[in-house]
Amino acid sequence: MVARRKRKSRFLSSHQRSWLWGHNLVSETLAAGRWPILELVFAEDLALAVLDPLVGQAKALGLRPTLVPRLRLEELVRVRDHQGCIARVGPYPYVAWADLLARAREPGALYVVLDGIQDPFNLGAVLRSAEVFGAGGVVLADSGQTGINSQVARSSAGAVNRLAIAEVASIRDALTALAGSGVRAIGTAADAGQALDEEVFTGPVALVIGGEGRGLSPEVRDACQALVRVPQRGGLNSLNAAAAAAVCLYEIDRQRRRST
Repeated sequence: MVARRKRKSRFLSSHQRSWLWGHNLVSETLAAGRWPILELVFAEDLALAVLDPLVGQAKALGLRPTLVPRLRLEELVRVRDHQGCIARVGPYPYVAWADLLARAREPGALYVVLDGIQDPFNLGAVLRSAEVFGAGGVVLADSGQTGINSQVARSSAGAVNRLAIAEVASIRDALTALAGSGVRAIGTAADAGQALDEEVFTGPVALVIGGEGRGLSPEVRDACQALVRVPQRGGLNSLNAAAAAAVCLYEIDRQRRRST
């Protein structure tokens, strides 16, 4: 049975960063069962074809959704495109770096390592590509760049629920540790002498993407075993981080498919 509220109640932590919204994202988060959900709130006029599966997913996790007027959802998340489904979540469940590093010796290991990405929509788009092209792990710095929040989750199309993502204190040290486990760190740089399709990606690889504007930091660049550039024909001097990551991940996947 779904509870219905007869009057407004106070919700804790109603800042946007604490809420996920949208049917697909909420459903993905429920299905994954990883990201702790503290509260589920659905619009009382939500179509049964949408509501019933969500309630079923919630019950499987021991959650009891609440139905409220649709306007109340807009008040809570401060957006209009909530699609009648919102979830208040706890801290994102990053995996331990040691656990992610332990996967380095798996055949065809593929990591995506991000150095200073500030834009949550850019980060979400990178994570979406990482999931689509089968990355086994993503590494973020625990400071100096955006972490996983509702904006990242939405732009990733729910990929945050399917990826193993770790935070580390030092990207340079993480690349050194990966190299010690036989994983080549290959960074992207507009001034690299080698084109993307000239590099061999069939072995264990960490694809390193720099932040918007500055690219790779000098210490991270020095920790890479190779640098590649995406060949371009137009007049702009570079792709943004999300576009570059998608192109590079496709090339990695293309080479690996051809080698099998």
